[in-house]
Amino acid sequence: MAASTERPEVSDLSKATADEVRALYGPMIGNAGTYEISGNEVTIRPVVAKIPVVMKPGAYEIYEFKIEGNTLTLTQRRNVRGPVERGTVWTVTRVE
Repeated sequence: MAASTERPEVSDLSKATADEVRALYGPMIGNAGTYEISGNEVTIRPVVAKIPVVMKPGAYEIYEFKIEGNTLTLTQRRNVRGPVERGTVWTVTRVE
């Protein structure tokens, strides 16, 4: 995903303004953890995440996935709170 504007160059993050920090990290999404695949579903269990609530003990998200050629589509179906009616849909394309 490309940002619509360039991120600022901040040489000393400890002196950055709130707006500079938001511009640096706002468009970034990142988690680290484990995953399990069963059929056409992947269960993601974040251990480290940008958003603290995502990495609470027992937290998870289940996505249905579909692969067509170089395109992967992930549709969120459930999370720790239960079924998700209008879940997030991620579509990513492999570029070589």
